[in-house]
Formats: sequence, structure tokens, C-alpha cells
Amino acid sequence: MELELTRVDYTNVGLTGPNCLQLLPPTTNVSTSGSNSGYKQQQKVAIGDQDGVLQVFSMKKDELQVHFKTLPSEKIASVKLGGQSGSVADKIFTASENKVRGFNKKGKLFLAFETSLTETIRSMCVSGSDLLVCGNHVYNHYRDCKEVGSYLCGDVIVDVAALCPNNTSRLITVLACSGRVLRILEHARVRQTLELESVPTVLYVPKGIGDRILCGFSDGSVILFHLNLLSTEVKREVLVADREGDGILSAVTCVATYDLSGDGKEELIVGRRDGTLQVFAMNSDEYQFEMECTQIYRENFNESISALQGGCVGATNYTEIIVCTYSGRIFGLTTQCISKSLGDNGTRSDKSAGTPIDSSAKLQRIRAEIYELEQTIAKERERYQLSTQALSSGLSAIPMLPINDSFVLVKEDATFLLSLEIPTPIEHVLLQCDAPITLLDVEKNTAVVSFSECDKLSGNSLLASYRCQLNTNRIDLKFRTIEGQTGTLQVYITPNLQPKCCQLKRYPIKPLSLHMIVHNATDEMLARPMNALTLKGPFSQAEMHNWMINSIPELPEKLYESGKVQYTFRHVFIGTMLICEYGKGEATFRSDNISTISILKDFITKEATKKRIKLEISTCVYSRFRKN
Repeated sequence: MELELTRVDYTNVGLTGPNCLQLLPPTTNVSTSGSNSGYKQQQKVAIGDQDGVLQVFSMKKDELQVHFKTLPSEKIASVKLGGQSGSVADKIFTASENKVRGFNKKGKLFLAFETSLTETIRSMCVSGSDLLVCGNHVYNHYRDCKEVGSYLCGDVIVDVAALCPNNTSRLITVLACSGRVLRILEHARVRQTLELESVPTVLYVPKGIGDRILCGFSDGSVILFHLNLLSTEVKREVLVADREGDGILSAVTCVATYDLSGDGKEELIVGRRDGTLQVFAMNSDEYQFEMECTQIYRENFNESISALQGGCVGATNYTEIIVCTYSGRIFGLTTQCISKSLGDNGTRSDKSAGTPIDSSAKLQRIRAEIYELEQTIAKERERYQLSTQALSSGLSAIPMLPINDSFVLVKEDATFLLSLEIPTPIEHVLLQCDAPITLLDVEKNTAVVSFSECDKLSGNSLLASYRCQLNTNRIDLKFRTIEGQTGTLQVYITPNLQPKCCQLKRYPIKPLSLHMIVHNATDEMLARPMNALTLKGPFSQAEMHNWMINSIPELPEKLYESGKVQYTFRHVFIGTMLICEYGKGEATFRSDNISTISILKDFITKEATKKRIKLEISTCVYSRFRKN
């Protein structure tokens, strides 16, 4: 079964981020429980952007009606719906910096709460009277605006979700962390840690389900977790695999479920960083295991999808997917059949569900809006020219363009994928690197690449430029590194703007760049013949951890443990292992690859020499170490 959806554009807002879009519940309760009942009531859309503007709008007779719109303020990091337990969740909560604000559906501010977080709020969850907020490393739990618990995480917290078991007052918190783990908390204490194969990017709890959670990953997969809240048993099932044929899927940015077809079973909706939106039919409406997910819709919209929701916005009785892109485009993919034909007078007329719609008034409004925009642009251009005259005291300053970037290691082919996206078209991208890297072709990349010869005295190993096609605001770059070679990849992004400007982004190339962290190393892996390197000296654990962060990826930024710590890594290309154990004054490294030991030894001794720390170095080749 293929799902036919038609795109309908609604409005444009400022730049957006994850969890920025919500659909308010219908104002009146309408029964839709019948299996053949396709009735859906129109809903309002709440959207918050990076300009700090929260607005709520709806559609009436094909016209957009803005119900309220706040003034620009701090960047909105998250928009969530909430309400009292047992009631309709029709209150809108926004997170900006370390503050949480609450609005009712009419736009009245009823809550302005400043949390105790010293970090900027990155993710938020509202469940009844419970408020969960997370910065990069800190999780805080508030109940009725009073702090009841907190947790300090070594990894970066990517997203947070809450599970409320049915018929209980328990609240289970799930933290998605960049260290390839899900941490399950209760009363702000970790009760369980789930080790993952990839970095989680988004969490989603289906409505009415208290013990199941969906998780999207950077490798493109989507996994359903079933938590046994009475024990530590966790079942997991892959709903969407990380590969599609011979291709590798882009990272998941948002996940939702909704009954689009009206058969009583919810469909799985997945949005990705490369602009791909997929809809999967699931053969169960209770999220049981051994489900079969069949793709029934797929489309690419050429810019990353920030958020999506299933509901009814454009027309009554027709379900749709509301999509928000990074640049702020809000559009719907509706099940309503909209056909376009030319009328007798040569003008285009829209027909929706057999009912003709007079589009002349709409065209006049659009022309009036275009005229107003042209006048505004002309005035601003004239004011800018006056302010930059020689006799003027004004300064010409080009604002920094926000860059939506992603730099990840693709374990399937041992390459790095660099994704760059800006709100304006890209003219060209220049790459400069002092470490030898090999650029690879990307199938979806339409940019023209050219290489320049590097002068040996300049220290550059790569100089390349990508000239983008017209109206391209997103580009993917793929390259492979050589372990043992360290440096910095500098990316100069030139937007197609006047006056000309350029922005610089730097990405470190680490000595052991092709290693990834492993949580569930088997005894067979640890029983391999190992080479060992032992370092002793007057260094602290924090100094050694800082050296390790600069030499190998995916380590947590901070350590909150006392005593020795141990991490296990695997080379994604050749499969060799690296076991690191270090504390104050002593560090031991074991690997079945002698090159890995040599690279670590050279890098750490170089860093220690910079700080004038004397090291006692001992090596052992092919010693057998076993797990204690």
C-alpha cells in the first residue's frame, strides 16, 4: 500500500531546531474511535524559532490566522505541551536559556520560571506537574516548580523523555546520551544503563504507552525499547534498519506516530537530516514486538527536517503531517486530494475534494504581500547605503550566519561525513587541512569540486573547493583519514550574499580518528594477544583524560568518577581493539594492533613534554591479558 500525500505550504518562520513544533489538541472532544470514522477536527500549530518568537496559528478557509505571536527574545530550545494530570494537554511551554515559560492557548503568560541550571537548556519534557530540563551535562527534575532531584552526566545529554506507567504515580526518566547509551533514571538516580550501537539523536514516547519508547539514531536506524518497569529486563526491536539497500541512511532528527490512513493503526513517521521524510505502516497498534514496518511514503525536501507532527490542520476530515524545516518553512503533507487545472480563462484554479476554490482573492493578497516586501527591501537597502557612506559614523557589520553542521564517523565504511547547512544559498565551500585526508564522492552532492596543488612549505596537505549549484543551502562532504596523522580541517563557507563574507568552521582530526567506543566487549575480544603500554608519572587523572580526548573520539568531556576508569574502543576498519585504563599517576593501554600503541605513545609523550612532565614508559609486546 502506497500513501499519497500532497504538499501544502503554510508559512515561514525564523530558523528552527529540534522539538520546536507542537499541535494543540482540538478544542472539543470528538469521537474518532470508529474503525471507519475518518473525522478529524482542525488543530492549531505552535512553533518556536531561534529568534525567540513563539506563535500559534491555524487555517480557516485556506487562510492562515495567527492567534498570538510573542516578541523576539532568547533562542527557543524546545516547545512542549502540558497540563494537569488527567486533563487535556493544551498549555504551551517553551525553554529559553535557563528559563521556562508557560502560555495558554490564547497567548496569556501564566508561568515564568527561572531554573537553577547554570547551562543553557537543551531539551525539556513536561508531564503533569513534573518538569524535566537538561543542559549539556546536567539534568534537573522539578515538581510544582520546586527542585526534587538532579543528576550530573559525563556525556552530553541529547534528549530527555518521561515514561508514566499506567495506574501508577511513578515517573521514569530516559536520557539519550552522546556516549552511545540510554540512561534510565528514577528519583534522579540511574537505575539502568542501556548500551547502544550508535549515538541516539531523538526520543519519542507514543501517546498512552507507559513502558515503550522509540529512539532515533545518527546511523539512520529507529529502535523500539520495551522497558520492564518492575525489573531490569529490556527488549529492543529494530523498526528501521541503518541501511537501505546499498546506501547508508542519514541521521534521524525527529520521530512521530499518527493514524494517517484511519484504519486504527498508527503509522511511524521519520524525519532525517538530509531532508528525507518516510512513513512506515506498522502491523500492530499496541507496539508489540516482531512488528513488520513497511515503507508506504518517501520524499526528500532538500533541507534538514527539524520537527514533525501528525494531525489535522488544513482541512477538516483530512489527516496530514505538519513538517518544519531548519530554515523555518512550515508545510503540510495532507491526505486531501488536491488537483490543479487550468480554467477557461487561462487562470489556474484549485480543486479540492471536488469543490472549486476561488483563488483570485488569494492571488491578490499574495501580490500585495510581495509589493510590501519589495518596498521594505528597497527602504532597508537605501538605509544601509546611507549608513556606509564615508561621512557616516555608522559601521558596516555582517552578522554571523548560524551553521547547522554535523561531523560524524560512519562505521560502515570507515569514513567521516560532514554536513553543512545555512539559511541562505551557498556559493562555494573551501577545504584546508594540514593532515592527509582523502575526499570521497557523495551520491547526492551536486557541487563541482576542484583541487589545488599544495606547497610543501605551507604545511597544507589538502586544498579543495566545492562550487555549489544555484539555491543550494545544504552540502554533504565525505572523506577518509589516516590514523597517526593529526591536524585540523578548516572549512570556509561563503554564502551567496552581498557584501561578500565567509565563515570558518574548524574540525579536529585526531590521531586515532577511526576508533569508536565499545560498551559490550566480549570475553573473546578481550582474550586476544595484546601489546601493552604503561605510563607512570606526576600527572593527574584530569590531565590524562584531556590527552585522551585529544587523541581519540567519543570520550566524555568530563569525568565525575574517582579512581581508575576504563574504556574500550574498536577500530571501525580493521576491527582491532584498544583498552584504556588510567588514573592518577598511572595509565595502561592494551591493543592487538602495535600501530595503535605506537601512535598513542608518540602523542601522549609529546603532550607531556609540552607540560614538562617526566614519564616512565614501559612496553610489552604480545602479552596476553584477560578480563578480571
